[in-house]
Amino acid sequence: MKFSKLTLALMTAGLAHGMAYAADSTESDIGAIKVEGKATQGGGYMVPEDSAKSRSTVTKEALDKQTATGNAVDKLKYTPGLNISSEDATGLSGFRFTMRGMNSDQVGMSVDGMPINDSGNYALYSNLLGDPENIEQIFVTQGASEADGPHIGSSGGNIGLVTLRPTKETGAFVKQSIGSNATRKTFARLNTGEINGLSNWLSVSHEEGDKWRGDGTVRANKVEWNSFFDAGEGNTANLILKYHKQENNSYSQLTKSQYTQFGRRYDPYPSVAARNGSGKITSYYGLAQNPFETFTAVFNTHFKLADNVSMDVIPYYYYGNGGGGGSSTSALNSGSSASGVYDLSNLASAATYNADGTPNSGVYYRLSRTQTWRPGITTKLNWDLGEHSLQLGYWFEDARQRQTQPFIGIDTAGKPDSIWPDSHRVSDANGQIVQGRNRFTETPAQKIWAQDTWYINSDWTLNAGLSFMNVERKGHNHGSLTEAPVDRNQTYNKFLPNAGLKYQVDDRNQVFYSVSRNMRIPQNYALYDNSPESIGLKPETSWNHELGWRFVEPDMTLSASLFYMQFKNRQVSSKDINGDAADINAGAVDNYGLELEWSGLLPHDFNYYTSYTYTRSKQKDDLQVFNKGAAITLPTADKQFANVPEHMLAANIGYDNGRYYGTFGGKLTSKLYGDLTNDESIPGRVVFNLGTGVYLPVDKRVFKSATLRLNVDNLFDKKYLDGVYTTKTNSATYSGFRDGDPAYIVGVERTVTVALEANF
Repeated sequence: MKFSKLTLALMTAGLAHGMAYAADSTESDIGAIKVEGKATQGGGYMVPEDSAKSRSTVTKEALDKQTATGNAVDKLKYTPGLNISSEDATGLSGFRFTMRGMNSDQVGMSVDGMPINDSGNYALYSNLLGDPENIEQIFVTQGASEADGPHIGSSGGNIGLVTLRPTKETGAFVKQSIGSNATRKTFARLNTGEINGLSNWLSVSHEEGDKWRGDGTVRANKVEWNSFFDAGEGNTANLILKYHKQENNSYSQLTKSQYTQFGRRYDPYPSVAARNGSGKITSYYGLAQNPFETFTAVFNTHFKLADNVSMDVIPYYYYGNGGGGGSSTSALNSGSSASGVYDLSNLASAATYNADGTPNSGVYYRLSRTQTWRPGITTKLNWDLGEHSLQLGYWFEDARQRQTQPFIGIDTAGKPDSIWPDSHRVSDANGQIVQGRNRFTETPAQKIWAQDTWYINSDWTLNAGLSFMNVERKGHNHGSLTEAPVDRNQTYNKFLPNAGLKYQVDDRNQVFYSVSRNMRIPQNYALYDNSPESIGLKPETSWNHELGWRFVEPDMTLSASLFYMQFKNRQVSSKDINGDAADINAGAVDNYGLELEWSGLLPHDFNYYTSYTYTRSKQKDDLQVFNKGAAITLPTADKQFANVPEHMLAANIGYDNGRYYGTFGGKLTSKLYGDLTNDESIPGRVVFNLGTGVYLPVDKRVFKSATLRLNVDNLFDKKYLDGVYTTKTNSATYSGFRDGDPAYIVGVERTVTVALEANF
């Protein structure tokens, strides 16, 4: 296992720091902690909630009993409102999801208060989710926005990850996992224990495996550090650092016709380099790379200024570097520059390259590289006035993102000279690095808000708030092979109110209503697309309404929510001619439906959990598109929005007697449309999962606990397409125009994972 210099530096500094505190510790409690399982309500998939909005929480108990290698989003598969599609079971590859009809790039996601959606197109990536072993819980607010949410791309709702806090006791946790397709993961976490109010842990992991579809591998190294300091009298500070580096081969996506004709294991990325009539390499799986590294730091501080006044200050920083690309080569020769930006006289002509008989001359590996620098800070002042609890807050972020496409040489077999775009890059006659894309976007964003929680009496609580968001997009196109240099700026701002009312009917029953307005800023690609529709793309806005009821008993919890979301200028993510992300304005869309959650205890150490979601995502307008300058109206009004299942039903039965545990669950998902005109759909499916484990008897003088776990995902090996990867406006022909075939994520085959873990 290999780590970069930055990784080793973090490990060394963290270990030295942790050992220094551990050496001074006089506390020792080896063998005093007894860790064992027990049957809990819903097996950790549901906890009683108390907010005036829909909210679901998945605890560490449920996270640990799912597949050891799955990432945080994978582990939300039974949560109401969510339909998740993942490319494999390692947790390292791509995923998409919808929530109440919103795409994953329309839902804000944060880790310990730090936003992790891409600052340009709001996509979510597994490399930013961290090791699931270090997650304490995941919470989901399905519709109503958070007043203090640090998001510019959220149409509503939020998913939040909470990192495990360091323990006061010194100890270690280790876990070894192996599974299908040569998947293996090694994880270790060291707790230094608490010294003078400071406690820390350091974790490292290495994971790798073969792709289950096509050739190639996925692998990643992670290092995470967590320091928590309790200064007393309510003053705390929590520093969380995370580093991730991956070198993955990318998965392909299939059209419905490809899947039907060739089956789920078909991969259009060839295992042996394909060549054209001139013998040039045109396509090879080794070119479909996804190298990426990220470093994040978030510092949560809480200060008690007075008995009834406190302040939270949360600075954070995100750095990302890497990208991805398809399996095709990109041609580059003396005549390739169509913009006049480069002098390519140092290269031969296309005819010369085609005639030289060498398979790799004139064709290159071209990665779509993204580098992001993203500092930000959230400040909140909390004032308790008895019947009223006030919060005033300010969030500022200055995201900067460079997006380039350098050309890198390949050898005669098609292998890139380097998968990282920092070397072996082609330059023109003037020494400039030749780029297929060369853009730099600055996105200063700020949000100010005031929120009041009024405890009217012991039964009634009213929340009301108002925020103002201002976002500027500064786009600098430095010029590329096809684009001349140009700068474009856009500014977006809006007032966003929210309110929620909760009534405690009695000890067991609670009802609530909430309403909030949200705004999603267009992707940064809108600044670089030359079409007037993209440049003038309006921000997506939504009104989110929820009416809910909760019923709580010691052995049972039940919740029900009706939701209604009104969208204006609904944006749907697609791809442009260059393969870059692009937004389509789908006009007005109404999402409405019902969510149910039910969990509880059964006799003899059994527990149960079930959820149901009905979602109608109704397009209100026909969509106008342009084909060769001619306007065409597509019949999208009253059609279901793409990639939104109308029905989802999940259920899980669990057993845990303190020595053995087991879970058996499944999820039904109805059909999905791949386009906005509903001309193509994929059928629904039911997928079952199994988990079991044993809490091993251990020598308490050495171990605190040990557990052996077995998981089988897609137990009956269901063959299916899992979700839409690339949405099309229309897959049928209207007035001579057809947008093409939607691409889909392929449902993962049956996967077996075994994990052995121990606490020392």
